[in-house]
Amino acid sequence: MPEQITEEQMGQLADTIVNRLGLNQVERKFTTGDNPDQKDTKWTGGDPALLQDPAGGFKDTAHFFRDIVMERGEYSHASAELQEWSKVCKTAGYMEEGDLSQGGYLIPEQFLPALIERTLEEAIVRPRAQFYPMATNRLTIPVDYDPDHSTNYFGGITIYRTGEGGTKTVTNPVFKRISLTLHKLTGMIYITDEMLEDSPISVVPMIQNKFRQAISFVEDDDFLNGDGVNKALGALNSNNQAIVTVTAEEGQEAATIVAENVIGMWSQLYPRCHAKAVWIANIECFPQLCKMSLAVGTGGIPVYIPSNGLAQAPFGTLMGRPLILTEKCQALGTAGDIALIDFSQYAIGGKSGGIRVAQSMHVRFATDEQAIRFVMRYDGQPTWLSSLTPKRGSNSLSPYVVLATRS
Repeated sequence: MPEQITEEQMGQLADTIVNRLGLNQVERKFTTGDNPDQKDTKWTGGDPALLQDPAGGFKDTAHFFRDIVMERGEYSHASAELQEWSKVCKTAGYMEEGDLSQGGYLIPEQFLPALIERTLEEAIVRPRAQFYPMATNRLTIPVDYDPDHSTNYFGGITIYRTGEGGTKTVTNPVFKRISLTLHKLTGMIYITDEMLEDSPISVVPMIQNKFRQAISFVEDDDFLNGDGVNKALGALNSNNQAIVTVTAEEGQEAATIVAENVIGMWSQLYPRCHAKAVWIANIECFPQLCKMSLAVGTGGIPVYIPSNGLAQAPFGTLMGRPLILTEKCQALGTAGDIALIDFSQYAIGGKSGGIRVAQSMHVRFATDEQAIRFVMRYDGQPTWLSSLTPKRGSNSLSPYVVLATRS
């Protein structure tokens, strides 16, 4: 096995890279009469074809940086690729970026894009909800209204035990409706023609990806927290008439989550939703989840982390259902910081095709800029219009369960 590198060796390697990239000093080379603001290419030989090669003659990023370190390492060996790259990109003026003697190698442009990518978290609601394609701006959906099983079912159906020859009593279910009205999320950006032509990366696909992620993030946050005003009505918003809020335990400290909270929330989830519901929680809740325990005699047992503690990855479930940690839930201690939701009981409407992208050169024709526009039309509503009073028992049931504020 290769010898493990020590901290001292790592420090020496870091110093070597700093020196070779010219970050510790910059030498200015000018002669009398030179204009210090002038920086001209100084042809010193080498293969001119390398200037057209985005990779600068190297195989990949690892090849490039390996050659830099080896050139300054104990072997002091500059590879042929590194020497040729130095020749063709040496410049006169400020900093000799391609000069081996200056230690400031110019990184070949092909390798830069790998250092900048970043992504937002994936959507929680849309993949789990009911989606309705909308041809018009508004869609009305009939839904069951079933608020109380202590007296009837589906809002009015009553079942009688009728004796022989007895008259049957007519009862009817009650239906209501929810309306999905398209709202609009938009984004726009201007990009110069020079950036489109000169950038070593494909700018337009990258920009489109960023805007798509941002719009999807905002849409998902609306499906969770939106108040229904020019946006979707979120499953966790207090305007959701079917939401059930589980009270904190007596004497529970502020900004805490205890095992009894989880048990209480599970007990108020409508039983038919047990198979599809997921837990969602703000990432700030994680330390509280790790500390949860159930009393056993004079001690207790952990209920979230494995039995061998922090040596293993924490469980990804509570009560057998997935736990999703997200920044979209409310802050720890606030109602909605942790929730138990069956998103199959949530309706989403939108135009087929999702986010529409259009590009135009005419908006800023005089300034050589391209305009790229992003438009998403969407809406979302809970499909339950009230929580349910069960046949027996005093606790309301719902597909949307949150923990009350602990303050």
